[in-house]
Amino acid sequence: MSALQLRSHGCNDGWPPISYEVVLAVLLICILYPSALFAQAANQPVGMPKEETIDKLKERLQQMEEQHQKELTELKDRLGLVEKQQSSLSDQFAQNIKVGAYGAVAFESFKDRRTTYDGNLELLISGNIHDRIRIYSEIDLGLPRGTAEAEQAYVDLLLTQPFNIRAGILLVPFGKFNLDHFDPRRDLTRPPSVARLVTPTTWGDLGFGAFGFLPISENVKATYDIQVINGLTDKFIAAPGNIPDPGLQSARTGLNPDNNGDKAIVGRGTLKFFDQYEIGLSGYRGDYKTGSQDLITGIAFDTEFRPRNITILENFVLRSEFARFDIQGTTTPSSLWGYYLQLTYRFWPSSLNSTILGRHFNNPTFALVGLYGRTKINTTASPTGSQTGEQMIIGFNYRPVEDYVFKAEYQFNNGEFNQIASDGFLTSIAWIF
Repeated sequence: MSALQLRSHGCNDGWPPISYEVVLAVLLICILYPSALFAQAANQPVGMPKEETIDKLKERLQQMEEQHQKELTELKDRLGLVEKQQSSLSDQFAQNIKVGAYGAVAFESFKDRRTTYDGNLELLISGNIHDRIRIYSEIDLGLPRGTAEAEQAYVDLLLTQPFNIRAGILLVPFGKFNLDHFDPRRDLTRPPSVARLVTPTTWGDLGFGAFGFLPISENVKATYDIQVINGLTDKFIAAPGNIPDPGLQSARTGLNPDNNGDKAIVGRGTLKFFDQYEIGLSGYRGDYKTGSQDLITGIAFDTEFRPRNITILENFVLRSEFARFDIQGTTTPSSLWGYYLQLTYRFWPSSLNSTILGRHFNNPTFALVGLYGRTKINTTASPTGSQTGEQMIIGFNYRPVEDYVFKAEYQFNNGEFNQIASDGFLTSIAWIF
């Protein structure tokens, strides 16, 4: 409708009159140029200019990146320091500490018992705290019986060749076998009876000691090892009416505190001639029960002959040991003694070098071994006043290398005072590394 018609219908009440041409012009501008109306409003600032906000965000982001980079650099430096310290500790440990082990597994078949497997595994740890301070430990891991214990764990202060100090859990220097009891070094599976029933091998105790090496001449050398230890106890004494435990095995302290105030003194000295013949003499003295001055005294004598440069004899090794203990204040037992003689012959047929037994091994050997031993205990617990034992062993072993040995042997056992009362067969494998 026309402007005149709009006015006639009352639509202009309170408003100034608007012409048709003005309305049409406004509509055309809105349609053709819409951005012109809102350009200024859209460009108006809200708080701060847009360019300034972006610069602030970029600056903050750069600061965060720099901070993170600094923290990352510090972490890398710390990690490098820790790795360096760990490497240094590992190198020091590798240089100062040596870890090894030895073990054995044996099959036993005796006439009076069921066949069985037996064995042991022992951990060896040695090292140097200083050039003149060294440590050594031998830990029986308790296989297969399940009770781990330290057989020796001591520290040495090396002062001079003739005089040095040792302290800790010490192997008792009574007889040679107790000091050199390692399975891979032995030619037979079981120790001789005297080394189990008379000398309670393996025998270790807490204490202090001194040892040294004395070169007397070019061909004669002497050593000594003397210790002050807790000593043996009275556990070998049985309750009335019972036969005592065999020998002195149960009289060891088990590394428990001394049961009396007197300490035992024990020692061994040796003479070695031309690095072929060795003679050792040992002694022991100490109280063994509470509230008494009764003593256990002991003496031992051992030899080892390794003839060299004599064609017929140079492959033979002869070992022997005698030990005796006397016990005051008791007749169950009052004394016990024993000895053994062992002859070993090592050989290797060259015809076996190209076989599976000799191929790839530098110095394989066979050995034939013979042992005779005798033991006796004087005790009123026996109707005859004493018990005796006799042992004969014939053995064979094969060593592809010195630190690995296969052994097979047959034992003939007689008498009441013996490790095993019946005859039987044993075979074992032992190793050390």
